[in-house]
Amino acid sequence: MNVADLTIPAPIRALAEDVHRAGGRAWIVGGGIRDHLMGRVVKDWDVEVHGVETPALERLLRQHGSVNAVGRSFGVFKLRPRGSPSSDPEIDVSIPRRDSNAGPGHKGIAVEGDPFMPLEEAVRRRDLTINALMLDIRTHAIADPAGGIADLQAGRLRAVDPHTFLDDPLRALRVAQFVARTGFEPDATLLDLCTRAPLEELPAERIQTEWEKLLVRGVHIARGLAVARDTAILSRVFPERADPVELDAALDGAKLHRAALDGLGRRWALMLAVWLSHTPLDGALATLDRLWLHRVGGFPTREQVVGVLQHLSAPARTDAELRHLSVHAELQLALRTRAALAPHDGWDGPLHRAGELGVLERRPPPLLQGRDLQSLGAPAGPGMGVLLKEAYRLQLDGVLTTREGARAWAAEQLDAAP
Repeated sequence: MNVADLTIPAPIRALAEDVHRAGGRAWIVGGGIRDHLMGRVVKDWDVEVHGVETPALERLLRQHGSVNAVGRSFGVFKLRPRGSPSSDPEIDVSIPRRDSNAGPGHKGIAVEGDPFMPLEEAVRRRDLTINALMLDIRTHAIADPAGGIADLQAGRLRAVDPHTFLDDPLRALRVAQFVARTGFEPDATLLDLCTRAPLEELPAERIQTEWEKLLVRGVHIARGLAVARDTAILSRVFPERADPVELDAALDGAKLHRAALDGLGRRWALMLAVWLSHTPLDGALATLDRLWLHRVGGFPTREQVVGVLQHLSAPARTDAELRHLSVHAELQLALRTRAALAPHDGWDGPLHRAGELGVLERRPPPLLQGRDLQSLGAPAGPGMGVLLKEAYRLQLDGVLTTREGARAWAAEQLDAAP
């Protein structure tokens, strides 16, 4: 495993030089080194600065771009380097800090920054050894006091410090999603810690983040869920959800369909629909509430999950059946959910046909509209709505196929009205 070939962005190297001139030392920390050593593209750069006090660090950062002091009191900043495109992620820059459990839940975690904290103590606040690697930006020297490289080579997950691991109970969910993403195996001590983690007061937005990584980014989803099941994470965080083990294979199979979808919102909806497919609707709604999931990237994720689940057994083979189902759920999601749950039932044909019909991602627009009825002399009132609803049903059935045909049908209905 080699870090010599890690290309660190120029703004981060320039920052490290200024930190050095100020008497400090800048390190790449967190998942960036782990991802590079695993052969993955580094997307997020986290920098930890030692030996420079918070006010001086903030002044130094402002020389390199715009700064968002998200946690000035304990030395946490986000830097957007000057000239970088707005689409690039900000660089997280912080000083070493201590996290201590001062009360229940995540809000009970007390944070204290200390720029002169010894490196070994700074590493102790990390969750897993594979996330505790540190790389000196100027020299490319790597610090690994927790043994993270050996654990990467062995495919093993270990807590950096069993005594501080549960200071943030969310780390139990993080273990499950790391298993799903890497296939690594937690050791016995880590599994015991996850089983004892107090999960009752975790905020929904943090649960959502970790569960999205498990379901939407996971490669070994069944194994991640098995860890969540064996450590009682599932039963404590999502108690309303049915938990048949046979769904694990369906979720692993759903990865192929997930890859075919555009956008995080759709991928979320697919994996949730498969995951919740055996859960009664009230339990599924409670689980979505626990995740606080509504719209994702503008996509109505919750609405689509509910639509797929409510119509999971609706027929969807003929053109008329496909059009009718498209009114209740996006067919791309509904049919791919069925294909994941029953991979041998031949859903490729209906998926292809839905694309030909133009209803794969949307319901058919109505051929007949209110203005058409007005132009035909239809009186205002509830009767107009009834007529429009019946016209749309006939359109979905394939009886009405053109706007002219729909208008002619409506004219006949109005002429025949008493």
